[in-house]
Amino acid sequence: EIICADLSLNNVTDSEAFPGLIRQTHRKIRAASADGAYDTRLCHDELRRKKISALIPPRKGAGYWPGEYADRNRAVANQRLT
Repeated sequence: EIICADLSLNNVTDSEAFPGLIRQTHRKIRAASADGAYDTRLCHDELRRKKISALIPPRKGAGYWPGEYADRNRAVANQRLT
């Protein structure tokens, strides 16, 4: 189900536009899925702020982030096992 949309210039990346998309909706969102292009602190921070579970795979070769990103760090660790 599509619950928000954005039209941006070609110099705006998807991950830069993502927080604005999340802010558009006033519905309770439990989880958001996206591809690795959205594996940025900007996106993860907005999802954490809204208490939304991030279903975003880490980018290839991703490193660990500070402690507050524990869920993402587990995904990075799992990616390294495969």
